[in-house]
Amino acid sequence: MATTNKRLCKGTLGNSNATLYTVPASTLALVKAITVCNKTNVTVTFTITFASTEVVHTHNLRAYDTLTIPFLDQILNAGELIEGLASIAASIDYYISGKEVT
Repeated sequence: MATTNKRLCKGTLGNSNATLYTVPASTLALVKAITVCNKTNVTVTFTITFASTEVVHTHNLRAYDTLTIPFLDQILNAGELIEGLASIAASIDYYISGKEVT
């Protein structure tokens, strides 16, 4: 088995649920950390879902605040998704890192 440390995904959340990352076929993904940053001058909520299970549910992120959730150690199987959304489109940037095992 080969293990690759990598950025699983990065970008900006929209205001409707969207796929951020799909685990490739014949691969296991280990999510290590999530960082989110509110780029606006108002509080925005965001939700992050792993494999149809909310791991962060409508969390309030204050204006210009950044939150890092380290040491997640959550496993996703081939074909499973990381999804997310924010209450205001284009307000929250995200960066999700982890490992892929093939």
